[in-house]
Amino acid sequence: MEEQNTQPAPSLVSHAVKHGVILGVISIVIVVLCYVVDLSMLATFKFLIFILLVGLGYVIYSGINYRGEIGGYMPYGKALQHGFLVLAISGLVSTIFNLLLYNVIDPDMPQKLTDAIIANTEEMMASFGAPQDTIDQQIATMRTEMVNNFGVFGLIKSYLMALIWYAIIALITSLFVRKNEPVEI
Repeated sequence: MEEQNTQPAPSLVSHAVKHGVILGVISIVIVVLCYVVDLSMLATFKFLIFILLVGLGYVIYSGINYRGEIGGYMPYGKALQHGFLVLAISGLVSTIFNLLLYNVIDPDMPQKLTDAIIANTEEMMASFGAPQDTIDQQIATMRTEMVNNFGVFGLIKSYLMALIWYAIIALITSLFVRKNEPVEI
């Protein structure tokens, strides 16, 4: 005799919040591992791409998981809402962790990251053949502006700007998650 699942399907919001927290914790674990192994890894373009791919993959995974839990079909709009909520919650969890990391756990970390980012930028500009005076001007601008990015208001501003990117990512991932019910003619 086959057992039927009698539990109701989770709501879109509760499922997205749960998976947003999970993605946020995954991001925190990755940051902590990089922090322990080599802090300068956090300042590389490769790290940014890696985090983006992890986020994309997890949003698609959690969306397909939710689609399965609600009967196997999910329109694009619901997939978009789910993906955006997962990313927004994950970003909020990560922002709260970063506030603690930069202001309580390691207050010297913002300066260390700034130095690593500047070194990477200088190296990249030089490899592209940028004139030294242009490099020096860019580095001076970065030194004055980057310090604010790690403070409370800078992290909040970054989170609010990230919401735009989360919407764009959700627009893309929803294409992979959606599945319309077949229409009979």
